[in-house]
Amino acid sequence: MKVTHQAFAQGAMLYDGSGLDQMQPEQFELGYWQNQPKPPELATGGRGTVVFVGGDQFSWALRHYQRGGLPGRVLSDQFLFLGENSTRSFREFRLLVTLHDMGLPVPRPVAARYTRHGVIYRADLLTARIPDAMPLSALLDSNRPIDEIWNLTGRLIRRFHDAGVCHADLNAHNILVNSSGELFLLDFDRGRIRQDGEWKRANLQRLKRSLGKISSANPEIKFSDADWSRLVDAYNQ
Repeated sequence: MKVTHQAFAQGAMLYDGSGLDQMQPEQFELGYWQNQPKPPELATGGRGTVVFVGGDQFSWALRHYQRGGLPGRVLSDQFLFLGENSTRSFREFRLLVTLHDMGLPVPRPVAARYTRHGVIYRADLLTARIPDAMPLSALLDSNRPIDEIWNLTGRLIRRFHDAGVCHADLNAHNILVNSSGELFLLDFDRGRIRQDGEWKRANLQRLKRSLGKISSANPEIKFSDADWSRLVDAYNQ
């Protein structure tokens, strides 16, 4: 993938120069898409706001970076600027380019932007929408059969771990399942490629806590120790 850099008055963008002739900063603004023939569609799951935007020939997921936890209550979407290569949008975009080029099942990166105001910046990311897909968290709450999902999820995580990919927030909202039963991993904010280590076990435990939290909140969701064992067995194979 050819990555193109473009600066503008308030910041800069990166975008897929092999698939796009150009990008405009306005295309990261919700207001721009609200004035297009196809209205934006709000997505659910994950941290921050994700909106599906596009036209007849394409569909993108637009995410505005938000802080989590206690800092998010005060600073919301504001981050300390330490150079454009340290911005969360540029780092995630470049990681997605690497993963996409490796053939891993991730959303195709489209573009990233940051806007700077003094020592503060805000950031946005555009990725290709994965069609006919829903988060694992939503699949658990549907009537679709899910027995095989645990095996597929274990294999998915092992594939990323074998490539040294550490996902900073591995949870049931960030695993997508399409209508063909294919799985994808998304939201690589603060993710990185690392050497082998304890982080792999921590990734798995984070996912287990996520699944447990979802099932505890909804008694109709079936998630058992046997399901988790299927996932781990598939991971270990």
